[in-house]
Amino acid sequence: MKSRVIAVSAISAGLVSVCLAIGIYFEPIDVLSLVLTSVFVILPLYLKSYKGAILSYLSGGILGLVFGWFNFLYSFVFPAYFAFFGLFPIIFCFLKEKKMNKYLFHAIGIVWTVAAFYGFYFYYTFVMGLNFFDLPDYLLWVKDYLLYFLGVLSVVFYFIYERSVFVARALMDRYLGKIIK
Repeated sequence: MKSRVIAVSAISAGLVSVCLAIGIYFEPIDVLSLVLTSVFVILPLYLKSYKGAILSYLSGGILGLVFGWFNFLYSFVFPAYFAFFGLFPIIFCFLKEKKMNKYLFHAIGIVWTVAAFYGFYFYYTFVMGLNFFDLPDYLLWVKDYLLYFLGVLSVVFYFIYERSVFVARALMDRYLGKIIK
């Protein structure tokens, strides 16, 4: 690896770990911190280094665990980062660069997003014991359709998130082009 790739990967890993630590300590912004980690983990892709992106994904996640005092079981941040928000941008930038069929690309993305959302839901209800059904009487109908709502929400989230990641990458490439020479 070139020194420029190593430096950008180190900066990326540092930003990822800071965002993860902020997300674990300030729960109201945990989803925002996950979205920001998705942007920061693809910084090395400016230099066309997928090794650097994987390195920043792994080292940023491990540093985030250390900064979060290993609270990965009691937080939404770490399982979501390692299962979806860290890998999704790297893999899908790779697939987009390889000019994969658009329909297959979206089918893989939707299946991955729906599986991740259902995995998060079952992890937090069965493993962590969270109860989403302490609802008022007039909202008890949501209990019967919650899994359907979750599936629809995950598909909508996929299209918004996928587009935002690639817009963020285009903006990042533009501004990093002015900084890194």
